Amino acid sequence: MIFDNIENASKYYALGDKIKKGFEFIINNDLKSMPAGRYEIDEGIFANVQELETRLPHMAKFEAHRDYIDIQYVILGNERMDFSLIDNFFEDIPYDKEKDVEFLKLKEDALCPNVINVRSGDFAIFFPQDAHAPMLSCNDGCENIKKVIVKIKAD
Repeated sequence: MIFDNIENASKYYALGDKIKKGFEFIINNDLKSMPAGRYEIDEGIFANVQELETRLPHMAKFEAHRDYIDIQYVILGNERMDFSLIDNFFEDIPYDKEKDVEFLKLKEDALCPNVINVRSGDFAIFFPQDAHAPMLSCNDGCENIKKVIVKIKAD
């Protein structure tokens, strides 16, 4: 898992051409005015622009992906994301290959998950070994946010 601000995106280009293309999509588009939806970027790379309401942390749903890396970038608002290594979880809802997602629950003896507050302009990169629970509220109430998730086929 990587957490940083988009101003530092170029530091992560060394992770590969697909990661670089994902960041270039974020940097080179007016995401604030872009409608929600799916956008094809290149072979094995696409983006989902989303407008949604965060949920309270006790409603966290941990997920993981086997085939794709996520770059989750907050366009407007603030979002809490919980995460931990996938070894700290057991399967709750089986892996759906078509959607590339499985839902997980923390093992009873696992440590509490890590927490980051992702503000407008920040991003988190989640790799297949990173279980994560996005779309959580940073405070006592829920808020509307806009974000983009760039999905990159893991090689």
